[in-house]
This record gives sequence, C-alpha cells and structure tokens, in this order.
Amino acid sequence: MEKYPVRTVVLEYDINDVRRRYMNLSTGQVYDALSENGLKGRAMEAGIYPLVPSMKVVGPAFTVHAEQTTKMDQVDVRLGMVNSMFPGCVQIRDSGGNMNAGHFGEVNATAARSAGCSGAILDGSTRDSNQLIEMDFPTFCRFRCPVESFGRFMVVDYMVPIHVRGVDGLLVVEPGDFLIGDNDGVVVVPKTLTLSTLDSAERRSEREEQGRIEVAKGVSPLEVQNKIGLYPNLSI
Repeated sequence: MEKYPVRTVVLEYDINDVRRRYMNLSTGQVYDALSENGLKGRAMEAGIYPLVPSMKVVGPAFTVHAEQTTKMDQVDVRLGMVNSMFPGCVQIRDSGGNMNAGHFGEVNATAARSAGCSGAILDGSTRDSNQLIEMDFPTFCRFRCPVESFGRFMVVDYMVPIHVRGVDGLLVVEPGDFLIGDNDGVVVVPKTLTLSTLDSAERRSEREEQGRIEVAKGVSPLEVQNKIGLYPNLSI
C-alpha cells in the first residue's frame, strides 16, 4: 500500500464552469441561498479574511489536517498531498487553535499552484504574506506570523473531514465541499448542494439587481418587496 496515496473526490459537474459562475456571486448571496433552504451557520467565524481586499477564492475543498507538535523529524505527507491536488481546488487547513507558528507561506503556495490549486483558506496564519500578495495567490487567513513551523506545527493528513471555527461553533468541512471567500469572509457549501445552491444564489442575485434598479428610480423598499419578493441588498 502506498504510504501517501493520491486521494481524489468525485465531482459531478464541470469545475471551470461552476467556478466561473460562483465567481460572479458574493459570500452574502451564497450564505443567504443556503439559509433560505434551511442551512444556517455555513460560514467560517469572523476573522478569516483575504490578504488584500480584492482577493476572491472559489472552488471545491481540498482539506488539510494539521496539528501542533514539538517534533523536528516531521513525516512529510506533503508529497501525497501535492500529488492529490486537482485543478481549481481550494486548499483549506485547520489549525487546532495554534497561534505560535506560520502555517502557510510562499513555498506552500508555489507547490499548491503548480498542482492546480486556485487558493488557500487557513483557519490559522500565513507567513511570507508580501510574497503571497506579489504572487497574486488568493490567500485567506486569521493572522500572520513570521515563525517557522518546524518543531511547532505540521500537516498530518489530507482529503479527510476537518473542523474549522464557524459562526455557530465548529464547522465540519468535507473534501469536495464548495468554498467561496471574499472580503466579507468564507462560506462553505455542502458538496451535494453545490449546484442547487448556485442556482438559488444566481436567482437571488438577479432579484437583488432588479431591486436596486427599482430603488434607484425612487420606488420604496416595501413596494420592491411586494413586487419581487426580496428586499434589495442595501443598507436603508
């Protein structure tokens, strides 16, 4: 048996097309679409933001489990991890609350990008942040830290269910769940609901745009609600 096997996930859709469509949506629209269908709390806890506001990430989850450690002879599971990545995936890492190391940096991003990964979401930290920005590699994190991870923190598994901090407590992320992140945070769509949520969010986006046009004409929000069944996404 191969020590660090290639692990895949079956996705019954065209990744490029679905990523393109999600890229046109906001995290708020996707979260609201999930909520309308009875799934609340599918967002990561506040504090996970892009290195620069314009960064956006969308794609199926490539999950990475990491743990705090004092070992210096780290077992390198990263070989199997990189070989398992696929075009369009988004690497998402847990951290177990570790706060004393940089969890993801330039070398990680370079290897991930070469394997087709389109971005990273870290329930933890980055280092080499300026290099990640210069690379234009979409990276979301909780904090930054210059400290090398060896002897403090290491990846121990990949493409397994992981737990990240969510708005309502720990949130399970399964391999293949669909991730969308923008300057408001990160939303996690269950794998089996990727397409239905996309359709719902697109319809919501269309109604919101219609509502904005009506309000700009001077129509009251209440009239807009009666007309299209949804208040436009405006602060009134």
